[in-house]
Amino acid sequence: MILALLLGSCASSDIKIEDGSVTVGEYDKVVSRIDGPYEVYDLAGKTMLPGFVDAHTHVLNGALLASIAEYVGMSKFRTTAEVIESLKEFETTLEPGEWLVAGGWDPSIMEGPAELTMKDLDEISSDRAVFVLNASRHLAYANTMAFELAGIYDSVVNPHGAEFVRDENGSINGVMKNNMVYLQVLGANPVMAEANMVQAVLDLLKDFSANGLTTATEQLLGAVTGSRMDMDLLLMAAQDPDFAVRVMAYPGYTIEKSLSETPVLLGEGNDLVRAVGFKLVADGSNQGYTGLQRDLYPGTCNLGLEYQSVDELVDFITRKTAEGWQRSIHGNGDRAIDNILEALERAKEQGVDYSQLRPRIEHTSILHDEQIAKMKELGVSASFLIGHVHYWGVDFRYTIFGEEKAWMLDRAKSVEDAGISYTLHSDYPVTEADPLQMVYSAVTRETWKESDYVLNPAERVSVESALRSVTIEAAWQTMCDDKVGSLEEGKLADMVILDRNPLEVNPSEINTIEVMETWMDGKRVYLNN
Repeated sequence: MILALLLGSCASSDIKIEDGSVTVGEYDKVVSRIDGPYEVYDLAGKTMLPGFVDAHTHVLNGALLASIAEYVGMSKFRTTAEVIESLKEFETTLEPGEWLVAGGWDPSIMEGPAELTMKDLDEISSDRAVFVLNASRHLAYANTMAFELAGIYDSVVNPHGAEFVRDENGSINGVMKNNMVYLQVLGANPVMAEANMVQAVLDLLKDFSANGLTTATEQLLGAVTGSRMDMDLLLMAAQDPDFAVRVMAYPGYTIEKSLSETPVLLGEGNDLVRAVGFKLVADGSNQGYTGLQRDLYPGTCNLGLEYQSVDELVDFITRKTAEGWQRSIHGNGDRAIDNILEALERAKEQGVDYSQLRPRIEHTSILHDEQIAKMKELGVSASFLIGHVHYWGVDFRYTIFGEEKAWMLDRAKSVEDAGISYTLHSDYPVTEADPLQMVYSAVTRETWKESDYVLNPAERVSVESALRSVTIEAAWQTMCDDKVGSLEEGKLADMVILDRNPLEVNPSEINTIEVMETWMDGKRVYLNN
């Protein structure tokens, strides 16, 4: 048996890898425990950390979009006019009848209109379907042809917590809020049924691995197929030797009826793919103006959108606790977080004991002091989409909320000081699944549009704290800390090797550190050439 010994780790210990797990200790002691030939791997000044864990991604949805959608996001375009012109050019390259699908458009950052209507998208093409997904993934926009092919007309009824937006005459205008409605349109695209999802997942996880990720999540299982087939796709992909990142799966509330017929079982899967939690959603996106707020968005009559009511949340929390599922509950606006905390408190008062199931609030975007205190009291942890600070911080300050409320965004330091576990996540494909970028954002809180503006410096965390949030804390939140998240005796040999030590570089340079290698189960799955 060939064993590997990696020297000079960040913890000043040596690591022996055998059968995919690790032994930690001083070199002489580790070597003395080796029976047979072994190979020594010297880090030669590089830094080794536990493999990174992203507590909130959308692997299937992200893989599908990466395989079928033209990217029109902020890294390519600054204005919507540029997006429209680019899509007009792209449209000429498509085959007759082929849908034009694009993703990443963000009116909260890009100069131009706040939404794309049927009229706007009909200008790109009136004889082919055009579908554009908002960067938040909570909104989408389609032209007349797309709605016709989907068989959706003005008579359509909005389900609770979702909306086909209508104009002043009561006609649907092409804007859709919540995937419960926009998937009804996108589902008419033949490519949705024809896409090679297994290969798309494998391709995406290779990209994740290149960023040092060894564990990620599917935080809305069922969003692609509307059934347990999402789980089957992940399990099929995991049989491929190129499957490079573990995926912890969370079935979503929107497919519960389907799951009653063909269920996803708690704990189903293996060390590569496993069902661990159940996803609830209290509201939408703050930058998409569907995050549910205590007060009106400035200059509007809009409080946002309630996806699930308090009563519905209590019902799900009660039933899913009895079944043993962890609860992952999406909450962006402060009113949505009020609702989540009220639901958890009511369930607790009714005798529901979820204390061992690690309930967590996803995004936890706008937090007041009393909400932090209530989270501590109820034993609720936080997971922050820290890209909100970096990419949207200036827009929250000037446009979406104003500076006073914007400073309540992603309060990682206050949560940490309150003794509450927290993690950082990408919400991929909302932002890139790049843990070092997330660490940089949490440590500096520097903003993309104004590099000299720091959004509430009091909420900056230490580098060590941020690194814990994308390793052991994220593993704990995703119910796999017994296997990954730290380099401890008996844990799986998931590691990332960096060209520099995040604890030693200037914090503003953390996002320039290169991932040199990624290891999973004691095997190298990525090498930076």
